[in-house]
Amino acid sequence: MQLSRSNTRVWSQRSGGGLLAVFVMMFFIPAVALGEDAVVRGKIEYSKANRKSWDGLTLAVPFNQLKATLKEQVEWPLPDFPAKFDEWDIADKLAWSEKFVASKEGKKYLEQRAALLKQARVFDIKFDSEGRFVVYDVPVGTYSLAARLDHQIDKTAYVFELFAQIEILEDVDEVSLPPLQVEITPLLKTGDVAPPFELSSISGAEKIKFDGFDGKFLLLNFWTTARVDVTSDQQRVQEMYTALKEKHDLRLLSINVDDQPKSAIELIKTNQLAGPHGMTQGLEHPVLFNYGVRSVPSLWLLTGNGKIAMTPNEIAARQQEGVDLKSIISDRISGKDRSVTPGNPADKNP
Repeated sequence: MQLSRSNTRVWSQRSGGGLLAVFVMMFFIPAVALGEDAVVRGKIEYSKANRKSWDGLTLAVPFNQLKATLKEQVEWPLPDFPAKFDEWDIADKLAWSEKFVASKEGKKYLEQRAALLKQARVFDIKFDSEGRFVVYDVPVGTYSLAARLDHQIDKTAYVFELFAQIEILEDVDEVSLPPLQVEITPLLKTGDVAPPFELSSISGAEKIKFDGFDGKFLLLNFWTTARVDVTSDQQRVQEMYTALKEKHDLRLLSINVDDQPKSAIELIKTNQLAGPHGMTQGLEHPVLFNYGVRSVPSLWLLTGNGKIAMTPNEIAARQQEGVDLKSIISDRISGKDRSVTPGNPADKNP
């Protein structure tokens, strides 16, 4: 489920890392048309809300270290998917995709797509120290502006990135963009210290704190009622938790990210979902930034001594292999797939 932080940003999950995409409503300034090509001008900036980490570090890199490209978007027809393909489970979709890619038809399709992509126009962009940029002679078309830099700050790796979609219309010779925000996301991995948190319970009656789960495995379950399959998603998590909570001394904290909690409270009561339940009341809460939550549902497994035991990407990768959620969590806690934390016995609750 993609999540929009504001009217100029949406959340997106890309393959390999669940990367954030920022689609911007562009403002075009028409002038006397001098030709079919346009000048694109803009400026990038950092979000005030997302410039400090949970331990007080200032998160920033000089703008001129970010290298970007403006690349033409090329459309190509999709392959002929089987009937009701969207309703298939992940394992069946992957099996069909692998078979299609290996087929003569699939290889031809990929070759044609590669040829089209190769023809796309690409412009290199460099930002000055203030974040300003200009691109000349951009033909009519739709373009993506993308930049990414992985950077280590203290002991944590962060990704600094930007993505905007721009359309160059006919009879427009200059496009002035509103400020584009550089998104910053921590790249947490197994064994890293889990960022502490404090948030309100969904009823608003009490505070839920990170240290309240000391000594126990904790599954963080970020979710939203805006997702179509929210009920089945949450029931799947509940079934896993019920089966494992006593065996592995596991605790569950579900965190709703809706702006208002009314729908979430109704769903919790109707389906008798076990708590505790926290809420962020929107997408600007520090817990979302510190854990790099860009899409929901998002599941994080933490150890009893406050470290990351399993990331959403690891869980998703196991699910794509056809492993059910109960086995994924149980295997990680018991050490059947790998050690929970580097250097610790795999079968010991840290």
